[in-house]
Amino acid sequence: MSRVALAILNFEGIAHLEQLLPTAMEAVRIYGAPCPVIVLDNQSQTGDVEWIRAHYPEVEVIVAVKNDYLFSYNDLLQQRQEEIIVLLNNDLRLDSNFIRPLVQHFERSDVFAVTALSYDWLGAQVTSGPASFRLHHGWFYTEFDRSCDQAQETLFPTGGYAAVDRDKFLKLGGFDRLYFPAYGEDLDLGYQARKRRWVTIYEPQSKVWHRENGSMTSERAKHLILVSQFLFQWKNLRSLSVRCKRGVYILWRRYRAWREGDHRFESAYQEAKRKFAENQSKKRM
Repeated sequence: MSRVALAILNFEGIAHLEQLLPTAMEAVRIYGAPCPVIVLDNQSQTGDVEWIRAHYPEVEVIVAVKNDYLFSYNDLLQQRQEEIIVLLNNDLRLDSNFIRPLVQHFERSDVFAVTALSYDWLGAQVTSGPASFRLHHGWFYTEFDRSCDQAQETLFPTGGYAAVDRDKFLKLGGFDRLYFPAYGEDLDLGYQARKRRWVTIYEPQSKVWHRENGSMTSERAKHLILVSQFLFQWKNLRSLSVRCKRGVYILWRRYRAWREGDHRFESAYQEAKRKFAENQSKKRM
């Protein structure tokens, strides 16, 4: 049986951990096999490490070298020995039967990751589903089937509540820092895995409740998501026909935003353009 660990990314999130850690410990108990719970703390300055050690001494706390957002996982997975690492945001609650439905899929040698079903915090609606690839005038977007109630392949693992094959994750280089500080890195990772014919699975029997925007404001999140859309496409969707269509579409979107006095699209475009140029420059060095 493959060894499993739960890894929770945290930054100044005691209020979140108060909700998550009891459910994580219960999920480990129900799983019934050794499964360490790790909190990867991104240099919190609000007493998080001391709080965890006082209230959950059985939880392993690892303090990241710096607050590197999701990218702190890259270092952590290099240090671990477990074959399967479940990557978790801190703003979650877990179903008691969360672990086994995820890890059972790794009996297949071609599985890269398995991602869970998520509800909103109150459980009123499903907020995840298997993702599929769509193009509109050369512009890429994802579409989610939130009605799906069976395990099936999906485009990418959701970074906040997914299990990954540690060896495959490291072979892909982990999360690409092109997407720093957030969003798009899980999509890109799933896309790179698919290019190697590795599979990502959506497993609705594994459930979480997610406090949306619990760690970032809504407007900031929307901006970073749009930035990541530019970056993902410029990195990965490079055929001439798609690039031409996308170029025209972006010009039209920029013009429409200018006419409407909406600066959000232009702001995201300019930030993405700068980041992509810097990334390309580093690669040439």
